Amino acid sequence: MKQPGLLASIRADLLAHDRFAIGPGWVPEGSGIGAWWWRYRRNHHAAGIMILYRLREWARRRPSAFLPALCERLMEILHGTQISRQVKLGVGVYFPHGDAHIHGESTIGDCVIVGVHSGIGLRGSFFGDSMGTKGPAIGAYTRVGTGAKVLGSITVGERAVIGAGAVVIADVPEAATVVGVPAKVVRQGPVGDELPAALERMQRLIEMGKMQAEDS
Repeated sequence: MKQPGLLASIRADLLAHDRFAIGPGWVPEGSGIGAWWWRYRRNHHAAGIMILYRLREWARRRPSAFLPALCERLMEILHGTQISRQVKLGVGVYFPHGDAHIHGESTIGDCVIVGVHSGIGLRGSFFGDSMGTKGPAIGAYTRVGTGAKVLGSITVGERAVIGAGAVVIADVPEAATVVGVPAKVVRQGPVGDELPAALERMQRLIEMGKMQAEDS
């Protein structure tokens, strides 16, 4: 399967970041240079990290000795973030404030939110037999809270929520919320056939809220 080009990958990341709109004017109108500049400027950590990551991966497929290392150094200096070369990021992974560390053979799905001071990577000891090279596989649309650690060869299901400061060392079900050290499931969201009905109920609640706001 042919991989998308550098500019196409960056464009997809920045467009995916539009889903994290937090207020009026967050999503720019049009498709000119100004709109793309605003997408970068509104949250330079999220955009900057993904641009440098895409540029590094693009350079690694070409005979460039210095560019991958330069991208890594700039990512560390400008955004306080380290992403090892074994890590695979999906489309639109979102780093609201930077300062994240992702190592090992870890996989991060589309539109995952990686909170500040978080760590994703290996678990074990260099002095024992438990130290492997495989890190977590985190499903799409998961939220990793501030200061959370996700460690080891585990799987985190799609749309999971990892609470601030949690230490996750075991598999997390789809749409579950986990908190604590070690992290434990405290809430289980809708999954599978339950999801469409839940989304429909949520949409009705949003529409009711709009109607009440208009009447008041």
